[in-house]
Amino acid sequence: MSILAKNSIYWAGYHPEKSVQAQSIHFLRNEFKMLYGDDVDFKFVSDVGDLGYNAIDLLHLVEDGQIDCCYFFSSYLTGRVNELNIFEIPFQISSREMVYNLLDGEIGEYLSNKVELNTGYKVIGWWDNGIRHLSSNKKNIKSIDDCKNLTIRIAKNSMHKMAFESLGFATKFVDVKNLKNAIIQNEIDTQENPLTNIINYGIEEYHKYITLSSHLYGTSILLCNKKKYYSWDKPFQDNLITLIKRATVYQRQLAINEDEKCMKYLKMSGAEIIELNEILRDEMKLKCFEAGHNVIEKFPDHIRKIL
Repeated sequence: MSILAKNSIYWAGYHPEKSVQAQSIHFLRNEFKMLYGDDVDFKFVSDVGDLGYNAIDLLHLVEDGQIDCCYFFSSYLTGRVNELNIFEIPFQISSREMVYNLLDGEIGEYLSNKVELNTGYKVIGWWDNGIRHLSSNKKNIKSIDDCKNLTIRIAKNSMHKMAFESLGFATKFVDVKNLKNAIIQNEIDTQENPLTNIINYGIEEYHKYITLSSHLYGTSILLCNKKKYYSWDKPFQDNLITLIKRATVYQRQLAINEDEKCMKYLKMSGAEIIELNEILRDEMKLKCFEAGHNVIEKFPDHIRKIL
């Protein structure tokens, strides 16, 4: 660390170094170094668990200013910004391209402003948190009845809870730091995650049944402590946003490539992989939409019309 550094920025994540997210933060750090050299001190901790925290602790660590920036699954902020639930109703979003277009346009700007208004964060970007699928140690999902008598690990999100319970699952929140142990201890028998997380967390060793449901296209929201952001001079703020846009192109392509690599690996490892039947998908989509109806009705018109 240079004692001459004019600006400092401290990032943390909750994935291993090999993950798409960590690789992308390293890319961002290198961009900063090329632009500023020793005039910026860019610190990055790949997994906040190494500091003794749960992943979810990152949210308050950044909001309190103990860490400057993080990425996080946006579903964890819906309790404070209801409109973020637009991305959390299973089976409603049709593609990555749809998500990118929404986040890179007026919808993304609107949501960023809502987050800043209601929290201690400044939103500085949106990354790809992966297409989410179902995995289980019991069976593939081929019908609504297959969901019954299964306990699924979900993110800490009320919309997810309502939606998955409407399909017949029993739901349980487990922090990703404890996910593998919960699977080993049979606290849960099913979970939903991008393929890369199934591998990153060692889940494929225990969950041989993978149903490619594509039920959610996850969004990683890039958060900066609001006070820290506005303490930087305007040129630094502008350069931060410019470099994040560059890193976003890199990150999203990594996420797309990662899906292909993970699929090959899981097939080689002996996983039983099936595509969700389209008729069943439509049935699940309707149930999830009905489960989230009361939340959807609270969206402003320009948000609600997306669904």
